[in-house]
Amino acid sequence: MLIRMKRGMTLIELLAVLVIIGMVAMIVGLAMWTVIDRARERAFVSDAYGLYEAARLYVGAEKVEFLPARSSAILSYGELVGNGLLDPIEDPFTGNVLSPETNPSYVLVTKREDGGIDYAVCLKGETKQLCTYEGREQPIPVEALGTEMIRDR
Repeated sequence: MLIRMKRGMTLIELLAVLVIIGMVAMIVGLAMWTVIDRARERAFVSDAYGLYEAARLYVGAEKVEFLPARSSAILSYGELVGNGLLDPIEDPFTGNVLSPETNPSYVLVTKREDGGIDYAVCLKGETKQLCTYEGREQPIPVEALGTEMIRDR
């Protein structure tokens, strides 16, 4: 019969295990931070699409007839919230609700010569914005909205 001695781990072995666990936790934490950041960016773009959809509803109900061809109108965030077409937007980067009274976000509605309507969105959060297109400060056409268009404010 073999007699085995029961022996615990040495201090060096415990420290090595703790270092490995710490490194794994750090890698997982960094990966989660990236996932959370991407989710915030997607939520911000989704808010811009919400602004666009509210403007479409408003144009469908109110604005199509008075807007002549080759002209534009600006629908402000405050106007869309005030008419009950949009709930106040919560900034995904800060968690604060954007004030309809003071936030400068808007949707630019342009009626083309053929009667079609184009929409461009400018959404300004507290720290980020979707208002830079082709290198200039201007609203972004709805077709071009994406997370790569988000800029610091």
